[in-house]
Amino acid sequence: MKKILITGATGFIGTNLIPQLIKNHKIVGISKNKIKSSKNFSSSSVDITNKNLKIKNKFTDIIHMAAYSDVTYCNLNPTKCYELNVKSTQKMLEIARKKDSNFIFLSSSHVYGNPIKQPIAEDSLYNPSTHYASSKRMSEILCETYAKTYGLDIQIARLFSVYGPKSPKSNLIFNIMNQIINNSRIILGNTYPKRDFIFISDVIMGLIKILNSKKKGFQVYNLASGKSTSVENIVKNCLTISNKKLKIVSSKEKRRENEIMNIQANVSKMKKEFNWKTEISLKKGLEITYNHYISKI
Repeated sequence: MKKILITGATGFIGTNLIPQLIKNHKIVGISKNKIKSSKNFSSSSVDITNKNLKIKNKFTDIIHMAAYSDVTYCNLNPTKCYELNVKSTQKMLEIARKKDSNFIFLSSSHVYGNPIKQPIAEDSLYNPSTHYASSKRMSEILCETYAKTYGLDIQIARLFSVYGPKSPKSNLIFNIMNQIINNSRIILGNTYPKRDFIFISDVIMGLIKILNSKKKGFQVYNLASGKSTSVENIVKNCLTISNKKLKIVSSKEKRRENEIMNIQANVSKMKKEFNWKTEISLKKGLEITYNHYISKI
């Protein structure tokens, strides 16, 4: 049985990952918000940006996912973005070094920026174009340096467009569904860009595969569906599921500068090394997500 420390335990990924891990492992979750303890799980309310942060116990593994993930927020607050996303990563890596823990870092497809070639493999060129993307890439470099300098086993999971119940409000699919449920029309930016959407449960299964990996040294994995879908197609699917007919408005004010028009992942490394593949289709995932939000009204 592993003893695992998880940062960002109350976030979107953490609240879905922990219930699966406590079936077989002892978990300690740290977050600004405390979670109720249960069998094989305890939590602490900790600010990991605190310079006096100390972790007393030893852990077999550390999963570091605490971060600001809202791109707009990070662009408006770059100092806070780097304080949490980069400095805390170095702190957790130092803890992993001192306690000889395996380390998993949750990164993002944003590190690739505007890709030259599709689909995007783990060794594709990096071109971060936002503070969020840069913070993730800087953290990846720290991970690789710690792995090479101290011989740590460190895995990076690059998440693409994750969606599902309980997603943050900045999530695109949450935004679309929220407008369908509550508004008389849907106002978005550019609806033509394509993204690689992956349902939350498939991400969790991928992370568990990585956690249980016997691979040594520094490894990077894409977690995605391997397919790209336009924002417009997502809206049409959501409208079909909701059985509603709403006007779609593309607002210039909501359009991003330097918009990336297509993102599609190469997931052959995950398939080859772990026999992993997504199990929830886009249609099924959108249905599950929409029914979750409807049930909360």
